[in-house]
Amino acid sequence: MAVEKYLELFENVIAKQTELVGRDKALSQAKKAGLGVSPEGHIVSCADNPQLVLLRLIRYFAEGNNLEALNQCMPLINEMEKIQEVLEKV
Repeated sequence: MAVEKYLELFENVIAKQTELVGRDKALSQAKKAGLGVSPEGHIVSCADNPQLVLLRLIRYFAEGNNLEALNQCMPLINEMEKIQEVLEKV
């Protein structure tokens, strides 16, 4: 269940990144970070630990000093913290 939530959150972040840097660059960053992207541009898989993928995304978003792109990651970071807390209680 957590994986689907992560994918949804990643898709939201990538959609916002698309608005900032364009579709091709945003999808390229997503793929380099470890996300599987469908031909339609949807995030369909996460090849690694979601937290590691997030760290990679942040690194790619930071290239070029794009602070707005980094800001778009904050909801994802916050939600991942909540999901992790829930998983630790199980």
